[in-house]
Amino acid sequence: MSLQELSRFDVLQSQFKVDDLGIPPEKQKILDRLFHFLYEYTDLLYLSFIREEVLVQYLQYHAKNHFRILSFSEVVKDLKFFIWFLKNKKEINCVIDLDFSLLHINLWKEL
Repeated sequence: MSLQELSRFDVLQSQFKVDDLGIPPEKQKILDRLFHFLYEYTDLLYLSFIREEVLVQYLQYHAKNHFRILSFSEVVKDLKFFIWFLKNKKEINCVIDLDFSLLHINLWKEL
């Protein structure tokens, strides 16, 4: 099957396969949430091209919804795990340095 025959959904979803990482089911839920966000709210096709701004959009999405779906701390945990996943999935190997500290005050003010 050629790449042209695959839908964006299939291409993106295929990158979330975690068989080789031994991820527990509760962590799989995090990946499911991030997959659905990326598919619904971005035009991203390959996780290796993801940037910090997209992860900030995930945080802003939940802030806009007043953290009703997930609490602030759960969103931060999601992002930390997803950053780990991006770094450790050998097919992706994408390193993102998202600063969650108070030193990143401009991000927190926007929320």
